[in-house]
Amino acid sequence: FLPADVKAPCEALPSPSLEPFPQSSIVVTLEDMGLWMKFHQIGTEMIITKSGRRMFPQCKIKVSGLIPYAKYLMLVDFVPMDNFRYKWNKDQWEVAGKAEPQLPCRTYVHPDSPAPGSHWMKEPVSFQKLKLTNNTLDQHGHIILHSMHRYKPRFHIVQADDLFSVRWSIFQVFSFPETVFTSVTAYQNEQITKLKIDNNPFAKGFREHGKNTRREGRAKCQKPSPAKSQKRKLPEEKEPAAEER
Repeated sequence: FLPADVKAPCEALPSPSLEPFPQSSIVVTLEDMGLWMKFHQIGTEMIITKSGRRMFPQCKIKVSGLIPYAKYLMLVDFVPMDNFRYKWNKDQWEVAGKAEPQLPCRTYVHPDSPAPGSHWMKEPVSFQKLKLTNNTLDQHGHIILHSMHRYKPRFHIVQADDLFSVRWSIFQVFSFPETVFTSVTAYQNEQITKLKIDNNPFAKGFREHGKNTRREGRAKCQKPSPAKSQKRKLPEEKEPAAEER
């Protein structure tokens, strides 16, 4: 994650990447907009766990207008949408009280950073390795969020040679209302569960075997055991293999 004290000293020499190139007009569009819209219309939920979970849909953007030979860093952070926490009640979200104290803001740096503008523009930029956690003591650089709060990712494009020569006066921030989500430890809305199964390529087994929703599954047993009554976890929520960490 981005060190909190990363600032360019006033007396520092201009970065070679910045000095020769004037700032261009950068355009950023959200990839998979149709998919994001499907979730947004219902109310997107994203799983957070102690060990960290990847997002689905994933954050992926298409960038144009960069200077081909200038170096850029691609960053993502998450900001609260309001000052409330929420609860799922009678098939809808409602305010449950004031938000928890805001956590220290972490920024995820795309692993290709820094890279020339030509690199970022040749294909969509995916932040698929980004993980969300509710572990306030996390030491792996995951994004720390409160459960049952609403957040929005922000995409930062910074023209700089590296993290330690960042000039915050030369950057642009982009966000999309379609990416707003509620952080949860288990899906609350069954429509979201179905959308995840129908659209996540890693949920093929769930579609083929016609597994029931958590509510339908519980209805089959009058007295389900705690293990059987747990809310469903989909493939993208499973613990990653050691090599993915």
